[in-house]
Amino acid sequence: MASRKPLTVRVEDVCFCHWPVDPDELARAIPCWLTVERAADDAWITAIHHTVAGVSAFGVDLGNPAQSVTVRTYVRGPDGQRGLYFFAAFTTDPIASAAGPLLRLDYRDGRVARRDADGDYRTERALDVDGRRALTVRYTPGDEPATTAPPDSLPAFFVERFRVFGEGPLGARVVGHVGHDPWELGPVESAVDGDLLSVLGLPEPVGDPLVHYSPGNELGVAPFRPLWLD
Repeated sequence: MASRKPLTVRVEDVCFCHWPVDPDELARAIPCWLTVERAADDAWITAIHHTVAGVSAFGVDLGNPAQSVTVRTYVRGPDGQRGLYFFAAFTTDPIASAAGPLLRLDYRDGRVARRDADGDYRTERALDVDGRRALTVRYTPGDEPATTAPPDSLPAFFVERFRVFGEGPLGARVVGHVGHDPWELGPVESAVDGDLLSVLGLPEPVGDPLVHYSPGNELGVAPFRPLWLD
């Protein structure tokens, strides 16, 4: 019998919005035992608008399709391991929100919406936080097929990550693992508006956002455990 993954998340119609930020300012927003990782001379914060098409635990389906936004940055752990650190997450699925502590995701109150429309942009996605329009992304994927990012490229820096660092009870250092096939990214026309980073109390961007699009992927999430066991 094939082994079943503890938690599997299928995501579709994924739009990555990456902002360059000042590394020193970002360092003050993450735990002191993590190090900011740079690319193209900048530190980066990414918001990911996506559809959660399905969630299963040990092969049992949970919840319904939902819209979600996660906000993360790129770090190295104490031994130089590359990984992610999440600042916040928003979802339309209350089951996912209730599982936040298990996944070390800080689910916050907010309204996530998606609208498919005619015209210049096929899709509009929005995030409202505390009554403010924090983020609006309008995008149309290109006609060319999605492909995997070349190794050591900037897109690979953003998407090919397999560790997630966090803090457990009493400030314990923990690490989780996310397994996935290489992300396929395709061309996209986009427009990004909003003050997401300031709404979340994060460093202001020092340049325009970069946007990547993926039709989707399947993520196998392993339980978090103390970092010293990694």
